[in-house]
Formats: sequence, structure tokens, C-alpha cells
Amino acid sequence: MALEPCKECGTLNSTEAEICLACEYPTKGRVRSNWFKWIAICLTLLFGLPIIIEAIQVANRQINPQPSPPSRIPIQ
Repeated sequence: MALEPCKECGTLNSTEAEICLACEYPTKGRVRSNWFKWIAICLTLLFGLPIIIEAIQVANRQINPQPSPPSRIPIQ
């Protein structure tokens, strides 16, 4: 039985302990697999990228407005 510091508060705890006795932080937390990270990245891109693209287009239109075509007045 060895002692290791808590990742949250630094208190020394047994390697067999499931939680830190000082702050109750789990010493052996569940590790998320890589697929969770990839799903989060894909969802962020799926919803965030169109919003960013639209914001850039709006800003571009405000900086460089398109000139209106000349109106044609009929000659009488």
C-alpha cells in the first residue's frame, strides 16, 4: 500500500482508496474513450462552423457593401 497525492488537492492518499479523504475527489476516475472526444468535435463543427461562416459573410458585407446597379430612367 503506497501513498499518492490527490490530483485535485494534493493530499496523500492510499493507492487503494477510491476517493480522496480530504476533498472527496475520485482517485480512480473513469477514463473517457476517444470516440466521445471525436463525437464532441464533430458536433461542434456541425453546429458551429455554419454560424462562424455566416458571421464572416455578414461582416464582409458590412465592410465591402455591394454597389447597387444604376437605375435606368427611360428617356422621353
